[in-house]
Amino acid sequence: MTAGVSISAMGKNAGVLLIAASFCLFSTTGCGTVPPDGPQEGEVFSAALPDSTTIAFVWIESGIFVMGSSEFEQGRFADESPQHTVTISEGFYIGKFEVTQGQWTAVMGTYPWRLRPPAQGPRAYVVEHPDHPAAYISWYLAQAFIQKMNETAGDSLYRLPTEAEWEYAARAGTITAWSFGNNKSWMQDYGWYLNNAWISDQEDEGEKYAHRVGTKLPNPWKLHDMHGNVCEWTQDWYSDTYYSTSPPVDPTGPPSGRYRVLRGGAFNNDAARTRSARRSGLPPEFMGNGSIGFRLVRQVN
Repeated sequence: MTAGVSISAMGKNAGVLLIAASFCLFSTTGCGTVPPDGPQEGEVFSAALPDSTTIAFVWIESGIFVMGSSEFEQGRFADESPQHTVTISEGFYIGKFEVTQGQWTAVMGTYPWRLRPPAQGPRAYVVEHPDHPAAYISWYLAQAFIQKMNETAGDSLYRLPTEAEWEYAARAGTITAWSFGNNKSWMQDYGWYLNNAWISDQEDEGEKYAHRVGTKLPNPWKLHDMHGNVCEWTQDWYSDTYYSTSPPVDPTGPPSGRYRVLRGGAFNNDAARTRSARRSGLPPEFMGNGSIGFRLVRQVN
């Protein structure tokens, strides 16, 4: 197997550094601040939540990449054109995994993936487990989670990634359809999608739900489940023609719209819909059928 070709170096370091760090999110003393010399490439930063829960973030250096898909990429959609060069001018931390049910409940104390009273069991197409992605999450619910995180931190540190940041992180320096190459059969190793979740050779009913985060291989920048598992909300409004007018530096999407952008594909999508360039839009109040969640970006102090 050959990974995608790198098109830009991430910062000064040649290798990916996995440096454990901690941040006392719920402390008033400001412990665990970013080192004076700034985050290092690939550094892992853990934010503490209640009940001994944490969220792990990976530092992504600034850089330049080609966004969208070429006319030769199989399974592409028209809204992935035209391909264009984008500069991400500032580095950022992004969730190593999708936000989990355990993390959601630690912050919000709620269970959106459960049925409403009096029936308290899980909704369809979800398994209740603290290490599975938080599901049935609308864009508005994701914003409520972010607001709670920022209120507790006492600063506007947390947000959804922009669409450009998401694709930059998902590609991880590659130019192929997926971060692992162009062979869609390799999705078996890198993500939960139609062929190994919705359809199963082992069970007639399959495993029709998002699975525990981190059980598949990461991309070259050590991010898990960027392809498949749950679709992930981004900050941007959706437009199928936005790429024709998108600015070359730090694009943030149209100023308004009806839909918000989702990225990454889900356990009920075929491989083509989990490609790095694949984009879609849904109303921000839409909660989905267990296939919609999110991951966070954390800005440096």
